[in-house]
Amino acid sequence: GGQAGELDRSIRELIDAVSAEMNDDFNTPKALARLFELVSRINSLQGGQLSFADLIPATLEELKTTFRAFIYDVFGLQDELEAGSNGQGGLVDGLMELVIDMRQQARASKDWATSDKIRDALQELHIVLKDGKEGTSWSKS
Repeated sequence: GGQAGELDRSIRELIDAVSAEMNDDFNTPKALARLFELVSRINSLQGGQLSFADLIPATLEELKTTFRAFIYDVFGLQDELEAGSNGQGGLVDGLMELVIDMRQQARASKDWATSDKIRDALQELHIVLKDGKEGTSWSKS
């Protein structure tokens, strides 16, 4: 249909634009702007406002490949959560330490409801807390 062709074409144009901007004397701001447009489309696909059925499989694969290439390889960004478990994600590690400290304070004052709420919220984010002799550690499940 018209919508399927339009979405597919617009995503392909954005993918091409990202590459073109980077080839134009490494125009990082414009390339990032195009990547953010792609993020918006990805969020709409995940949220159900746009349908994956409107993309041909090759375009979806190209979208994934382009995104990985530019985010991870060109810009050197990485998934902070992935990096957190091996010591490279300073921001995530710091935030997790704060959350773990808040949970430990709740436990120390026998505020089990807060302690459980923190643990359950982290589990929804696929983060598991492990309480041990050396303190509490966390990992991605």
